[in-house]
Amino acid sequence: MYLDQAFEFSILHEELPTMAKGEIRRSMLGWGLTNLLAAGLIFAGALGPATAEAQTSSKPLSANDVSILFPPPKAPADLVNLIAVSDLAGPFGDAHRLLSDDDFARFVANAENPEREGVPDSGARHIHLPDAVKKIDAWFVAGIRIDPGAPGLSPDVIAQFGRQPQIRLIIQPVTNGPDGFKVHDTAGHLIFSFNLDPDPPLEGCAPFPRFKPDDATFKAIIRDIAALRDQLAAGKFGNVKISTAGDMNVHPGLVGSSAKPFRDAVKAMLEKHLSPQRLNTMAVMGISPPEPWVFVSMLRVPQAGLIPVPGPTLDGLHAAQMFSIVGDTHVVPRPVTNNQNPVTCRHAALQNPPLPISNRKGVSTADFIDGNVPNSRVLEIVNIVADTKKSHFFNTDCVSCHTETAQPLKRKVQGFTVPGVNRAVLPKEDWNVRNFGWFPSFLHGGPAAATITRRAAAETADVVSFINSQLLNQ
Repeated sequence: MYLDQAFEFSILHEELPTMAKGEIRRSMLGWGLTNLLAAGLIFAGALGPATAEAQTSSKPLSANDVSILFPPPKAPADLVNLIAVSDLAGPFGDAHRLLSDDDFARFVANAENPEREGVPDSGARHIHLPDAVKKIDAWFVAGIRIDPGAPGLSPDVIAQFGRQPQIRLIIQPVTNGPDGFKVHDTAGHLIFSFNLDPDPPLEGCAPFPRFKPDDATFKAIIRDIAALRDQLAAGKFGNVKISTAGDMNVHPGLVGSSAKPFRDAVKAMLEKHLSPQRLNTMAVMGISPPEPWVFVSMLRVPQAGLIPVPGPTLDGLHAAQMFSIVGDTHVVPRPVTNNQNPVTCRHAALQNPPLPISNRKGVSTADFIDGNVPNSRVLEIVNIVADTKKSHFFNTDCVSCHTETAQPLKRKVQGFTVPGVNRAVLPKEDWNVRNFGWFPSFLHGGPAAATITRRAAAETADVVSFINSQLLNQ
């Protein structure tokens, strides 16, 4: 699972195995998403006059317009410039908070106990969340990803999976208690999707349909993103003109005098377009203090609600994957990836039978993290993992996608570069597993570091190209 670029999925109107009494069984999905037309009318003025102006031709978007990274807070006073998850309401108001108490409770429960009853122990430890982090008030939006097509935008990926537009909120807990002010080494994804009724799955790929994008609705989001960009450039937030062009970084509108008014406008944009009914997928990365790091993906299914999802590159049983500093084996379970075969919708998550291990061919960062290989081979591996045309959520493991930048940087691999990312936000230590968010180092201490990886930049480049050529001004 790729926590900070999230190729996670939601399934509509297709069969899906569900969980009951510890076993997965078949069930039909039959729910639809709430119509947001009325909400769009209610909130039409939320972003100010530039929203209407955005109906006219807009100039191309840049990376920072669609991948919005908040600055990591250093003191309680900084929280005013962040968006609290508990404060995010849908278009119908506070009674329909985007993340309900029930969904948050399942999020916490799945994080700490992801494996089904009766599944053999894989050796991966469990996430342990402090009591303060089990309260929704502790969670804040660290980043926002606007994506017109998960799990990928290459023609081969779309042919197999379809295209699912998403808004992904990267959320992280921040507490201020007896131990002082703390950004926790934990992150979640809240994934809101924009789909029409899907196409049937390809042969052997049920229960996963081919997503059909609701581009008409998603174009309204793109127009509002462009409007925010134009308002920043015109100095309408904090009376300072700000450009979002250039390499990926902490969003320039979220620092200085523009931070609070721009934050308010971004929050209004999210509440205008998102609803609880669109939230069908989540993910979490947490620790068993002080480490290891454990990754879990979740999916909403009928009757069972939010369930942990078996890893698509694991054995079809286990939902959690661990990355550890200590011991001789750092990646558990060891993945069997499929990113060197032609792209296919076959994998090991909820498919019966799963794609056999013998039919998979691929690489993972475990190949060099847990092995002795030359740096030239390290470069080959991470180049495949970072290639969005070859690697995606369903054929590449989560640890690989969260270590493909930090590990080669720390090893000083010759020829390894990270285009499109400001050096200030590159991971500075090999145990930084953040893709797009805040990393607090338990080894070195100090304030949490804003982090963006090569994989996040590659995905964002695809998003920018696709939006500018096929959605903006269309």
